[in-house]
Amino acid sequence: MNKEKIIYGGVQIVSELLNFPTPELYIIEELKLPNKEITAIYSFKNNEIIFNEDWINRSEWIEVLITVFHEMRHAYQGYCVRTKTRESAETLKLWEDEINGYTMPSGNNNEIDDQSYLNQEIEIDAIAFAHWIVKKNLT
Repeated sequence: MNKEKIIYGGVQIVSELLNFPTPELYIIEELKLPNKEITAIYSFKNNEIIFNEDWINRSEWIEVLITVFHEMRHAYQGYCVRTKTRESAETLKLWEDEINGYTMPSGNNNEIDDQSYLNQEIEIDAIAFAHWIVKKNLT
């Protein structure tokens, strides 16, 4: 299965579902990312999603799709914060604060080291969204 098509297809699904512009997409080598555990990352500053090419190549298509949905939710969060639309003022403030003070994953890929990362509302929202959309569309 062509994983690049999965990425672009997943991006299109979320962009249409949530009705917001698609961010720029890049696929780069693992060595160019902040740590080797990053599967993909959304840059609020540049409105782009950067995918880990090495991880994509060794992963199952469903893992890639879940990651696309997760990162697209971050892109949606960024869109809402930039435009001050779609979500409540309370949610927008929380998302903006977390974006500005974002805690990156440790790179150790475990719950203890990544507790602060995983407890961020923007991460909880993106995880929940990714799993909701997979369940909605694939079951």
